[in-house]
Amino acid sequence: MDRLEEMIEELGALNERLRQLEDVDYMTAYYKGYSTSGETLEEVKEQMQAIRNRIERLERQIEDSSGETF
Repeated sequence: MDRLEEMIEELGALNERLRQLEDVDYMTAYYKGYSTSGETLEEVKEQMQAIRNRIERLERQIEDSSGETF
């Protein structure tokens, strides 16, 4: 597997993790005060932002590698 394929796979995994955080952990922490894994709402929001930042960097790297626009 080449580097571009690895980046695309990582992007998919990050998007899935972000979806999980948004759909489950954020809502649970919002209503209960903690997520299913015991994190506070603020910690969940920090994780979501860190993943969004990584997704943006990865999308730029993929774009630079392939010449495609996302």
